[in-house]
Amino acid sequence: MSDSEEESQDRQLKIVVLGDGTSGKTSLATCFAQETFGKQYKQTIGLDFFLRRITLPGNLNVTLQVWDIGGQTIGGKMLDKYIYGAQSFAFWSMCHRIEIIQK
Repeated sequence: MSDSEEESQDRQLKIVVLGDGTSGKTSLATCFAQETFGKQYKQTIGLDFFLRRITLPGNLNVTLQVWDIGGQTIGGKMLDKYIYGAQSFAFWSMCHRIEIIQK
């Protein structure tokens, strides 16, 4: 692969969003990736994916893959497969709910 081909390719970054159910992970991911905020609650079953492409200084194109892990999946058998290869994690919580903070 030539230098010019390598420069034109997007870099990819996998970000996994984790937290308890109803903490707002999907709202966070949707707002970040699609620049919209949904007013209706929709439970994430398993996981959902969002993409956002950004250009950094020096014309570096980056595709951010946001993996929204459903709250009920946190203790599940598939979690290790979902987080495999992630470069970043975001732990999301609703701080006004004392029972979540105590976990």
